Amino acid sequence: MPSQGPEQGAEPLLSAATSPTVTAGDYYGPRWGMAGPAKQVALPRPGRNKSAAARLWAEAERLTGVSAPA
Repeated sequence: MPSQGPEQGAEPLLSAATSPTVTAGDYYGPRWGMAGPAKQVALPRPGRNKSAAARLWAEAERLTGVSAPA
């Protein structure tokens, strides 16, 4: 099973948070699917499910009591 240390595992998040070339909607992950250096990759199919995203967002708002501005 491929694995990587915490430093390399944090790379996609840090790239997305700090890269000056990132735009809204970009998705970063390991270069080789489960391991490897961070790079921009295609959003996995479950992440493109708009109805699941709406349900998840609504549940997050309900649980936190915080709503994003419209």
